[in-house]
Amino acid sequence: METIEIELSRIFIKVVQHGGFSQAADILKIQKSTVSKAVSRLEAITGTKLLIRTTRSHTLTEAGREFFEKCLEPIQILEDAQKSLHGLDSVASGHIKLTAPEDLGTYLIAPAIGEVSRKNPKLSFDLQYTNEIVDLVKDGFDLAVRIGHLKVSNLKMRKIGNLKLIFVASKKYLENAPKLNGPQDLVNHNCLSISGLSMTKTWEVSSGRKVAKVQISPVIESNQMSSLLQAAKVGAGILLAPSFICQPEIDNGTLVQVLPRWYNSGLPVSLVSPVSIASTARLKVVSEELMNSIKKALS
Repeated sequence: METIEIELSRIFIKVVQHGGFSQAADILKIQKSTVSKAVSRLEAITGTKLLIRTTRSHTLTEAGREFFEKCLEPIQILEDAQKSLHGLDSVASGHIKLTAPEDLGTYLIAPAIGEVSRKNPKLSFDLQYTNEIVDLVKDGFDLAVRIGHLKVSNLKMRKIGNLKLIFVASKKYLENAPKLNGPQDLVNHNCLSISGLSMTKTWEVSSGRKVAKVQISPVIESNQMSSLLQAAKVGAGILLAPSFICQPEIDNGTLVQVLPRWYNSGLPVSLVSPVSIASTARLKVVSEELMNSIKKALS
């Protein structure tokens, strides 16, 4: 690839990463028209349409997506190599766009990124929390933290651990609730459950080698675990929730863990990226802090 084509490819990568021509121009400190002309010239040289452009947005073609995936890591490695020539290789710098589920983002990601930001003032972040599975390439994300079993893809994945779910309830609810000696008694209780998942109306838990699967009829369903936690705190019922969300409430006495020998630990938590996480200083620094923080919370 000729030097001019490398620079054109670099500009194209920035357009996709940062979501548009204006944003790429700001990052590269060049005119928006220069960015647009660079992408058009790259398309002319390769004879391939890379972006479908409208007045307000752009969409990657299949060829554009494939080209982006193949070029992203080499371009980032090249940029890091250039930094090393200026003595900046030991300094993590640049912008990180990250997505994660809402509750995980609020309770674990935000504090971890806050710590990374404090230690690395040349890094900046865009944190997007959603329970939807977003397209990391199309939407220009550097990293994602995901819960659940992942489909086979070209994305780079590192498993962090398993999400442990425990039973909690308020003392107020338990005062007048039926006896709870085992999972089978949950059918007689008000249950609060996360919506839209296989476990919404079927709670499967284990205790050593014992496994129990209980069909429940939730009195409250929500796609946000923190909302269910607030409902549990005022006495709405029993909640099966991640231990990292519940533990502070257990520690301060707001909630009580019930059926402590029974829990669910079947959902893996993974760190995902379109490129090798060790390919650049900024990704390496951020990913290590995230993994250490999440591992600690899951243990």
